[in-house]
Amino acid sequence: MFDIFYQGNNESLLENFPFAKQVKSKDEIKSKTRMFWFVEPNIEITDYTVFDFEPDNYTKKYNHVWKWSQHSYGGVWLHPRIENSETVWHNYIKCKKSFDILHTETPQDYFENNITATHVWCVDPEYVLDQDINWAPGDFEPNFIHSFHLRGQLEHKYPEIEGGVKLYPRDWKKADTKYHTFLDANITYPILYVEDVNDYVQRDILPDEYVWLIDKEHKINVKTVDWVPNPFENGMLHTFRMPYQLEEKYPMAIGGIRLVPKDWKDAETKIHPACPIEDENYDVFYVDDDEFDADTYSEYALRSQTDWFWIVDRQHTFTGKLLFVPGSHEQEYIHVFKISGHLEERYPLQVEDAWDNRCGGVRLVHKDFDITKHKFQKDVVPVRYDIFYTNNLNDYETFARKSRTKMFWLIDEEHQINEVFRYVPQSYDKKFIHIFKMPGDLDHKYPSNIKNVSDNRCGGIKLVPVKYNDDERKYFSDNPVGGRNYPIVFKDVMDEYETATEDCWFVSNGIDVDVITWNPPVFEKEFVHIFGSGLVRWIPGEWNGEIKNHEFTPSSNIPIEIVWETFETYEQGVEQSTHNWFWVVDKEISVLEDFDFAFQPDAFDEGKRHVWQKLNPKTNKQYDYGGIQLCHKNEKAGRPKYLRKPGCTQHEYPVYHIQPDDHKDPLQGTYERLANQTNTNMFWIVDTFTNLNPDFDFDYYPTQWDIDKLHIFADEDDNFRNVRLVPTELFKDSKFTNKDIDNNSFDNLKEVRNVASLRPKWPVFELESTDKQTLLSILNNDSPYVWTVDPNVETNNDILDVGFMPRLTELSNIHCWQKLNSTTQKVHAYGGLRLWPTFIDYDKITSEDIRLNKFRNLTYVKEVGSTTNTNDIVYLSYKEPLADKHFNNLQDKLRQVNPRFNLIWIRDVEGIFEAHKVAASRVSSKMFWVVDADADISDDFTFEYIPDVYDEDVVHVWASSNPVTGEEYGYGGVKLFNTEQVRNATSWGLDFTTGLSKRFKAMPQISCTTRFNTSEYDTWRSAFRECVKLALKEDQESKDRLSNWLNPLPDAKFSEQAKAGAKAGRDFANKNKMNIAELNMINDYEWLNEQYNKTR
Repeated sequence: MFDIFYQGNNESLLENFPFAKQVKSKDEIKSKTRMFWFVEPNIEITDYTVFDFEPDNYTKKYNHVWKWSQHSYGGVWLHPRIENSETVWHNYIKCKKSFDILHTETPQDYFENNITATHVWCVDPEYVLDQDINWAPGDFEPNFIHSFHLRGQLEHKYPEIEGGVKLYPRDWKKADTKYHTFLDANITYPILYVEDVNDYVQRDILPDEYVWLIDKEHKINVKTVDWVPNPFENGMLHTFRMPYQLEEKYPMAIGGIRLVPKDWKDAETKIHPACPIEDENYDVFYVDDDEFDADTYSEYALRSQTDWFWIVDRQHTFTGKLLFVPGSHEQEYIHVFKISGHLEERYPLQVEDAWDNRCGGVRLVHKDFDITKHKFQKDVVPVRYDIFYTNNLNDYETFARKSRTKMFWLIDEEHQINEVFRYVPQSYDKKFIHIFKMPGDLDHKYPSNIKNVSDNRCGGIKLVPVKYNDDERKYFSDNPVGGRNYPIVFKDVMDEYETATEDCWFVSNGIDVDVITWNPPVFEKEFVHIFGSGLVRWIPGEWNGEIKNHEFTPSSNIPIEIVWETFETYEQGVEQSTHNWFWVVDKEISVLEDFDFAFQPDAFDEGKRHVWQKLNPKTNKQYDYGGIQLCHKNEKAGRPKYLRKPGCTQHEYPVYHIQPDDHKDPLQGTYERLANQTNTNMFWIVDTFTNLNPDFDFDYYPTQWDIDKLHIFADEDDNFRNVRLVPTELFKDSKFTNKDIDNNSFDNLKEVRNVASLRPKWPVFELESTDKQTLLSILNNDSPYVWTVDPNVETNNDILDVGFMPRLTELSNIHCWQKLNSTTQKVHAYGGLRLWPTFIDYDKITSEDIRLNKFRNLTYVKEVGSTTNTNDIVYLSYKEPLADKHFNNLQDKLRQVNPRFNLIWIRDVEGIFEAHKVAASRVSSKMFWVVDADADISDDFTFEYIPDVYDEDVVHVWASSNPVTGEEYGYGGVKLFNTEQVRNATSWGLDFTTGLSKRFKAMPQISCTTRFNTSEYDTWRSAFRECVKLALKEDQESKDRLSNWLNPLPDAKFSEQAKAGAKAGRDFANKNKMNIAELNMINDYEWLNEQYNKTR
């Protein structure tokens, strides 16, 4: 066994070969065997015997590669340890490519988190999808985003060429999209072949959401069993009937194929007019018309890969699929078919003897055929096209993508067609979109006199080429199904049933009708059927004495003259109506003036609820079905009949704007009050102070499927808030809290991305001070809210641009945003940017409350609203020899730390107090730093500190390292002063730092090394001044520090001068303890110079 390496994740490979090693790339591979296996990312091994392969002596020096699909090599490689450019290509599929599946619209950051992934699927979560998608682009295909549909799923959501299943490449942001038709990835429900498809209990042995029950006598193409219900029919029991198969067993529309849900006992049944599953497919061979003989059949029996096979005259040019499965009693025959209208010169209609080769040019032959046995299938046309029912007969593109045949039937969904389509177009007509009418059905919609193909009333049945040209349309007068029409006998006396010698219609004289397409059910063909008041009756040739009355018309052009009663609810109608049919008219609609209450249902719609379109009162356009319904006491299960004609207009939903006073009590009380005064099933709520989108016209009206949902609409930034459309019943006895409403905590919630509200725009005021009167003058404003910006910050304009609307539970709160430290880029406090409601009372607040942000009704917003301005840095020097060097170092450091810092150099001002006063006059910040010229700033000191609002009047002093005593404390350290305090100071104590403010804060961080020992004088002066201050203090810490000055480090530079200065300072302090004026001389540098000179 050779070493195995793989890229990406491959759990199944590790289960089979635990020693396989994961690598990031081939470059990492260090094989210990002379050859090694390499498995590419996104590869699943399907045949593990590939790893048993060992090349012969001639090919062991080459690369070896196998296939991952029929047309693509790759996935699994065997490489020699010594590189070689030659490759042996093995024509066997040993693996497949599979990519991760995301239920998101785009990959987002998937590729950043999966560095070896080449592609990823993004799938609409509403699709019902197999767990694995077995499709990948070819090896040499450029990077595309591959877009697919899933057959039969989400067609309402993806009606155009773009589907909801997409394969994204790694570089997807630059990729073009390639549109495909359908992806073979539908979930496949299990199939049970059973004797009794009506025994739904059988499906309970399987846990799947759906199970197919198929009559075991059916012969089907399993590859076509990929149909899934659409989202609106999920949970229903679906039934299908296959044309020409088991017709004796399943004469009714319900058929022998069922898709049964898990909860089938309570499921509604839907009978589908078209079957998505194909018959068993058989091989097709084309021959000359003189080759329908035993020798030909024997030759193709050897070549056929299916037990049955088609032999077709090669002159036939039809485009449909040949589909027919002989019944169990027909297995011994060679089946002969005639295609009406095709090659009739060779296969005349009158020739029906199956022995005669002129009987038909299409034959179905079994491998074990008996040449003596033929059967002519007179009423069967085996050429089939896919069938689709739709409410949009002009949507060719959607169904062209779905069709498995080269042409397809497109049928108005209101048609009820129970027969098989028999029409097959001629070769010269294959390019046309064929348009047909169904005689006697939907005549009101497709009048017989309209034959202009540009008129949508031309016909409700179309046969469309997959490669259609919308300009190539043609009307055909043929009946596409060739159904049976019974003769019509016009009578004066309607009850002479015994005079009927065959199945026929009795129609009262004076009624103008040419054809009636209604047919009685198989089990009622011996009944007399009376329609309406009896002017039209179906009479059997052999009457069994039974009579059945119908309250519908067998043909749309025959009135039955019954007016149905009207009720508000279905339950009232069932209980009180004197007819089987009755109208239900909602109380929340206005009936259109031209609505026809004389409407009569078609024959095929007996017992089926009829529902008319409802108009939106704002747009006057159809948006739903309902409002007016024609119902039946014995209503059929299944989908109602939706008539594409408006019957009514929905009453407008009232719009309520919540006012500030409505918030004085719990908001749910307001909702409950509004619900109880509303007469419609929904109403609009607009939150207080909402900035409505002027383009939003409250014209959104949900369909019947959504009226029990609370709808919340998007604002300009796609947040769902401010505007709600709520079900009235939901709040009539409201148990919801303000928090529930604010958080949209409702079980049945629908987020609507229609932009109903815009960003709120409040006035912005920049404060010069935070005193109460200034604020009150600003809050005297017509706007419900105002922004204020503190003096020492830069606003995050994105916050102001986006705007801010307080939560419903916090409308009366002052909102305060986070402040960012520009040096650390971290939040350091709240304040700077605030939003104030102008409609509340501020009498009790003080200027100090405003400065300190001390409010009872305060909401902290966890978002950066401003950046605190840096405090100016003052560099104080007085003839220090290293002043220039330290300033340049400081300047370089600040450029790296934060370019925003403003560095000011104050040079050679006489007196420390005067120097600080000059500094305060030069700065523009609320506080300012002071760095002495002898301070060598520490590498990790970045001036990042910003005091909170409570410490803005505190003098902050950072520790410094003393090179003479070895101690670390505040002597010579960096300081932070309140600007106003320094500007307003008129005098100070012996020590400016401790004398300026009552509050002092020693900061433990080492800010610098104080390089005062640069000369004998500077060292003496510094020691003298510091030791005067220390000698005047009585605490032990000061005494210890004085002792260290008197006993400096022996190896410190100018230690003797430091010791002398310390001793002189101590003595001076002891001598002048009570003489403040004399003590203050230590801040006079000229006087200090004189004292030093006296010691020399």
